[in-house]
Amino acid sequence: MSVPAKRSHDGGVDKSSKKTKKSNLWFNKSNTRQWSYRRVIERGDAGMFVTSNRGKEAKCVSEIIDLLYQDLEGQSLRVETTNRGEASTSDADCTQQEEKEDDDIEAQIRKEIDDMKPNKSTKKDSNTFQAVKLDIPCLSFIKVDKTLDPVQIAHRLCKDASEDPTKKRSRWIQRITPVTLTQKVLGGGLEQLSREVLKPHFHSGGPSKKYAIRTSIRNNTEWTRDTVIPLVAKAVGPGHSVNLKSYDALILVDIVQNICGMSVVGPDYDALKRYNLAEIYNPTPKPKPAHAYASASAPAVGEEKSNTPSGGDADDEAGARASASVNGAAAAGGGGGGGMSARANIL
Repeated sequence: MSVPAKRSHDGGVDKSSKKTKKSNLWFNKSNTRQWSYRRVIERGDAGMFVTSNRGKEAKCVSEIIDLLYQDLEGQSLRVETTNRGEASTSDADCTQQEEKEDDDIEAQIRKEIDDMKPNKSTKKDSNTFQAVKLDIPCLSFIKVDKTLDPVQIAHRLCKDASEDPTKKRSRWIQRITPVTLTQKVLGGGLEQLSREVLKPHFHSGGPSKKYAIRTSIRNNTEWTRDTVIPLVAKAVGPGHSVNLKSYDALILVDIVQNICGMSVVGPDYDALKRYNLAEIYNPTPKPKPAHAYASASAPAVGEEKSNTPSGGDADDEAGARASASVNGAAAAGGGGGGGMSARANIL
């Protein structure tokens, strides 16, 4: 039995009763751009975790994908400019030779047809960046095409923002965590992931590196940083030293439910506010040192308190000492306190 459509007061059909189907797409009303949407993070994906305030996840996803496409277009433009300069130099060298050759009508026609074809490398493909909605507040995942490097992209976005914070390009995005590769965390997946991601950074025959490890664990009770750190440190292997503050390479390990993502970022990670765009644009004011509030009669107490490490740093040092028995596991200190904490510190 069919149900008559609900009618509005003006006699027309109430359009609010009709369901519009937009499956597998998030729609950005600000610029009418559409992109692909996936339900889960799959093994072997590359991309980035992005955090936002609660309830602003969709706006954050819309914003980050806009930035990613802008970055992609900017890189394509730089490549085209470079190629154009090289081509002009090559054309000047070949001018004399071309003048001696007979005109090839067929070749000219083929060239004109090729020039009319769109450049596939710069085409906006909806699958270049795919949004993944997670059942975790404040957190989203953006899958990146495997031809792109999420570490370079995240660094470039934050570096550009830090060079001129007055040109604010985002409002809802907070932290961007690049993920070189993902893997199921169980069944030896973490060990396999560590070997694949860390090999080009620590086993390529280069010089010894100072490194640290930082972990973030969400919606998973089977793993803790004390179990993750030794496995990752073992994959780093001998020949490299741990340095929690002045590292050459920082290993980021993110476990979300049953998926683990990993990447290696550079030594300017902390200087770039740990890839937190919101902090780059609007830095949190630094707390006044303890001695500013101390009594004038006891300045030494204030001086001593001001030199006491902050909570995160204290956790770092404690974690390092607790893991000293494992080769390289001291890098755990960079984990819970320094990075995105397993205690739901997702900013």
